[in-house]
Amino acid sequence: MSVGSTLLKLQELDLSLERDRKALAEMPEIAELAKKRRAYQKLKADATKLYAQRKDLETYLKELDDQEMDANDDIRIAQRNVDSSDYRSVQQLELELSDLAKKLERIAFDRKDYEAKLAELKKKEDYLAEYTAKFEASVIADTKRAREKAGSLKDAIDASEHQRASLLNTLDAGTRSSYEAAAKRFRGLGVERLEGNVPTVCRMTLQASSLDALKHAGDVAECPYCHRILILSEDGEE
Repeated sequence: MSVGSTLLKLQELDLSLERDRKALAEMPEIAELAKKRRAYQKLKADATKLYAQRKDLETYLKELDDQEMDANDDIRIAQRNVDSSDYRSVQQLELELSDLAKKLERIAFDRKDYEAKLAELKKKEDYLAEYTAKFEASVIADTKRAREKAGSLKDAIDASEHQRASLLNTLDAGTRSSYEAAAKRFRGLGVERLEGNVPTVCRMTLQASSLDALKHAGDVAECPYCHRILILSEDGEE
């Protein structure tokens, strides 16, 4: 491969490397995954809150069951201990039974309210669990695709870097230095071809005198206008 062809290939590789490195660093999938992971953490936090609320309701219902059991025990004890021949005892029993009946009514009312809330909460938990499972599956799938894409880009970068190093080794130190300087100065476009009398990057038409001077420059010269490396010949194998 001629020096000119090598320089053009180097520039092509460097531009490709820049694109691939930028694509890897700015993968939209990575930002999207970060958003999804934050959303997933919120779903888990919401599930924890619902679980805590459900356990509270179940505790309240258990307490109501205990209160109901105690009230029924009190009713049986009061009825067993009353002297039916004693008017005052009967009156006292009626008062106690009335209070206990009201207590049981309150327990029944509270239970109905708590059970309704518990049923609604369980629906929310079931829906959230199903949604979270689907969301988690989508995050896993997106993560796999992002890793595959990143891996593909990394492989391409590694291959280009290896090829770049091989090409650089075919150039003498002066040419390597000139190429690196031009690439840095012109942001990756430090090499151009001469097509007819027009360089392919700066597009400034060369005068006859400039063309005549370039005839003695060999395969590689410097553009008299933009001062990029100007490839005059791309003959294949040397």
